[in-house]
Amino acid sequence: MLAYLLPGLFALLVAGYFIEPTPYVNTALRLQRRLAGLKTKSVRIGRHHVVYMEGGRGDPLLLLHGFGATRDNWLLLAKELTPHFRVIALDLPGYGESDRHPSAVYSLGAQLKRIDRFVRALGLTRFHLGGNSMGGYLAAHYAREHPAEVQSLWLLAPAGVVSAEPSEVLSALERGENPLLVNSEADFARVIDLCFVRPPYTPKGFLKVFAARSMEDAEFHARLFDELFRDPRSFEDSLSGMTTPTLITWGERDRILHASGAPILHALLPASELHLMPDTGHVPMVEKPRESAAAFLKFQRGG
Repeated sequence: MLAYLLPGLFALLVAGYFIEPTPYVNTALRLQRRLAGLKTKSVRIGRHHVVYMEGGRGDPLLLLHGFGATRDNWLLLAKELTPHFRVIALDLPGYGESDRHPSAVYSLGAQLKRIDRFVRALGLTRFHLGGNSMGGYLAAHYAREHPAEVQSLWLLAPAGVVSAEPSEVLSALERGENPLLVNSEADFARVIDLCFVRPPYTPKGFLKVFAARSMEDAEFHARLFDELFRDPRSFEDSLSGMTTPTLITWGERDRILHASGAPILHALLPASELHLMPDTGHVPMVEKPRESAAAFLKFQRGG
């Protein structure tokens, strides 16, 4: 009897995936978090309920995701690092499963205060801090304001280098367009194309779910982007001479933030090392997680 039931059950599972892939996406993410050694947790900081994942052993490493992303952007990288670090990755307030409040302010100063409250809620007194894109912008400014707490800094294609060559995305922003906002599946495909040289394989059903979530968030994310970058605080003005040991990782084919920003940032930070990655786009920890992790581990060992 079981032999007759199994093909029918498989057919139902396949049909369910094509009809409504969301449960399959959620299950896959939970499995990937488990394989990376991460558990989902939450904490309240002020008005915001913040969801994060944590796992591994060693010194704490706090990771901040980019604009429009979530904590899951760190999953592939975290799998490589949890044997060496206590990895913590949160959904920043306003993103992912963390709270968003229409009446709240999401400026640079406000988000830095929320990150600090999160750090203190977890009892972190000395930790490594990393961030990609918007997360790198936040991480660098946090390190500047809290030098005693940040043991080292990892900036992966961070926003904030204003004297770099204009990228495709920054040129569009200057024309009043924001190609990072997603209002259709075509917009989502464009963002994926902008982020990667070779995107990791993702089933079409999963892409539809991720696109739908981005479309739901588009209006709120447009406001977050405007509040955070309306009056940007440049690295050239803020970070020059900062002595926190810093690894700068940047994809040489980044179309969102031009890789010419990497040597400029390297020159600003006397205790920095530069890791340029060929044939890599804007999110190296997703596109090349093993190589990114290996560079960070080498940096932590002192080269």
